[in-house]
Amino acid sequence: MTSTERSEMFDPCDTTAALSQAAIRFLDGRSMAVPFLASDRPDLRASAGRAEDLYGTVHVPEPADTGLDLLGDAPGADAVRVLLRPLARTWTTDPTVASGARSLLICGLYQNLLSQIVAPLVGYCTPRPGVSVLTGRDLASVSWMIAKQYARVRPDVTQQALLTSQDVVDDPPKEVAVLSYEDFQTRDIRGFLSETPWRRLQFQSHGKDQVLLLGDWALSGVSDADAPEGPVTLKPRFGYGYPDPENKLKFIRFSEFAAAELILSSCHSGPFPDTGSYAVRYQMVLAAIDGTAQTVVAAVTNSNVGMPESAQFLAQHDAKEDMAAVLNASIGDVNPYGVFLRHGVQWEPNRPAAAMATAACDESQQETDRLLALALDRAVGWAESGILPADHPSKVACARFLKKYTRLLCRTSATESERIHAQLVRDLAALDRSIAGRIAADPDDPMMDYPDYWADRSVVRSTPEQVACDTCGDIAQKFVRSGKSRVIPDVEVVGCLRCGDGDFRPVHGPAVITRSPVSTYMGASVTVRLEISQARKGTVHYGFYTPPYLTDYTLHAPLRSSVVEKGIPFTDSFTLALGESVVPQMYYYTVYAVQDLSISIARHNLGVRPVPTPS
Repeated sequence: MTSTERSEMFDPCDTTAALSQAAIRFLDGRSMAVPFLASDRPDLRASAGRAEDLYGTVHVPEPADTGLDLLGDAPGADAVRVLLRPLARTWTTDPTVASGARSLLICGLYQNLLSQIVAPLVGYCTPRPGVSVLTGRDLASVSWMIAKQYARVRPDVTQQALLTSQDVVDDPPKEVAVLSYEDFQTRDIRGFLSETPWRRLQFQSHGKDQVLLLGDWALSGVSDADAPEGPVTLKPRFGYGYPDPENKLKFIRFSEFAAAELILSSCHSGPFPDTGSYAVRYQMVLAAIDGTAQTVVAAVTNSNVGMPESAQFLAQHDAKEDMAAVLNASIGDVNPYGVFLRHGVQWEPNRPAAAMATAACDESQQETDRLLALALDRAVGWAESGILPADHPSKVACARFLKKYTRLLCRTSATESERIHAQLVRDLAALDRSIAGRIAADPDDPMMDYPDYWADRSVVRSTPEQVACDTCGDIAQKFVRSGKSRVIPDVEVVGCLRCGDGDFRPVHGPAVITRSPVSTYMGASVTVRLEISQARKGTVHYGFYTPPYLTDYTLHAPLRSSVVEKGIPFTDSFTLALGESVVPQMYYYTVYAVQDLSISIARHNLGVRPVPTPS
């Protein structure tokens, strides 16, 4: 890497007067070096030297619509403002004026960016794109962060890396290096970070204000620079002279490597000064700002980052995309507030945020989540409601299913979701085949008693809907019996005046409708037409049976299966040929459909009359 003694890209100034004059020369085009205040800050001079490996040319960034100036009247603030002013079209010192801006840039000393002022503006309660912050521990740090905004990353600086102790990322893109927890135990992480200039680095792990843990390694927020006191004055234990509890962490400072963009994806990696745990001197986000990065994305509070956020980083190829917006959109399903804040200007402040499209998982992930949740709920009903004896094969199988898949409910990436979906569909298909075959062999299997067993442990909580019975046409009521406990699945029921409560299905299971004559004659054939709708795209097993006291009949293929399409009703028919010896009376038939551990039942009456005597 280049020498840290001198920078041609940046111009360190010893006084605010020199900074003001140098800034005017730069903006007038009389100088190509971007000035910053460096009095008594050798660390910033060193950062400027290291930054030569990252940045190649200078430019004036596209301004935000509105800038909020919170620098106040501190000595030297006006000199810092010379380079700050071009970064927004209009400036105000009133937060209420800035609240409605389409794109917003906030600038101020870190200790003045209090949560009550800044959190509503950056979208903590309702995440909003197009917001960024320029800050630092003192005016020198602020001016250094401003100076970096005028630099363009060199085109040959393309390396990216994800360092995560939370996930094992399979098949990462070739252009992104991925180090996980096992690597932290075997590799020299300090050497890895310092071996090349980085376009973008994401650190994803557990941490706090002052540290981000990487196995036995840790990113440290410690700085040797003095800083004004902020609202919080507590120090970490080592700030009072106490060692690390295990005295084994190998700390890495941000001054030991060069990166243009840093994403500190851990809890509280960049809190507001009045909501953090530790004093300004120990804040990790400030140490990152004092380094080479012109963009630092950090978490203002706790977060549940995981595999989806790793996937978002790996999939993001547009260097101009706001990763704070990308991550906030990704994590919004579990943290519905603005977790991540961007330090550094937006490259295109008013660009439509493509990242916001990630607020909802893609359709395939939604389908996997829905199917997994439904299947687990149904498995709980079969395994834990008490309907099945301990040695029932379906109870044993559902218990194994729960053990296998409950752990997979965690948030994951689109790629991992696809793998889970394929595995889940295969396992459900095997269970469904087994259940359907068991019912066909023994219609008195206890699984077919669920309408009564679960009804005794349920309650109707909504007004029934009046409908017409699809089988006989009489008045019917449709309602849902809700289980009194999570172990009792909810069941939709259609109860008919003539047929009784004949149609049952676990909520969101396939709907089965049958159509048949109300009565027939001894020795006749009856065709029962069925329609299966609201099923998932895939295989449905379905069958037909009669009560045990109806013995003289023939029925072709009482158990069948078919692949159905989502949103397209599937139709078929069963023909029941009654024998001459059938006793005339009222019988019933049952049609059932099995998919994803759901058993849908349509049970309706069938009267058999004597053959009329010719007159």
